[in-house]
Amino acid sequence: MVGVTVALVLCATVLVLVVTSLARTAPSWWRSVRATDPATVARAEAIENGLVNVMYEVRADASEPWSVGLRAADANAWLNTRLGQWLLNRDERFVWPEQVRNVQVEFDRGLVQVGVEYVRDERPQVITATLRPEFHEDGSLWVRAESVSIGRLPLPADWILGQAETALPDLFASGNVEDPEVRRLLDALAGTGPLATDPRVSLGDGRRVRILALRSSGSTLHLTMQTEFED
Repeated sequence: MVGVTVALVLCATVLVLVVTSLARTAPSWWRSVRATDPATVARAEAIENGLVNVMYEVRADASEPWSVGLRAADANAWLNTRLGQWLLNRDERFVWPEQVRNVQVEFDRGLVQVGVEYVRDERPQVITATLRPEFHEDGSLWVRAESVSIGRLPLPADWILGQAETALPDLFASGNVEDPEVRRLLDALAGTGPLATDPRVSLGDGRRVRILALRSSGSTLHLTMQTEFED
């Protein structure tokens, strides 16, 4: 009995060490981004201007779908230098949570990996979600979280999302689960609702751009779109 007990204690100790190591290790695709690096800032501005130019381009046949590719490295530069201001422009109450210091994405094998570096008690921790974007027959865009991980340690997505709802008021000065956009995002990650029922963007000049399809491969997100005239 003593021998079995010692063996169990040793196994449990090893298991705890392995779990702790996995939780503290960032996923293999994670790359730190220096938001203050002039090269990163320039890259973010270039990709933003490039996407705007592509979307506003005048096409001879407006009914013909067109495609554009977004590399993960470009998206990460924009997320870490421009996302905060973009959110503030949408909601003047928004305050970027000081606990979140890095945001990243990766695109591959039909999946979209989304991650944040969360700092608590001076200890950085990478939290990621694996999303599979899908379009339903009605044209709505769904992005249910297939899995959620802390470091390289996978955890039940439902449990993590429940914790996220509890933490939102503490993370964001304006964040609460009753906010329509926040609620829609949480429902989308849980798979109980679409991220966008009508995924299109108005250009403000009588045209709009509709997203028809998303495909991720080789660290690039390939988007198929169509320019339409507003009613």
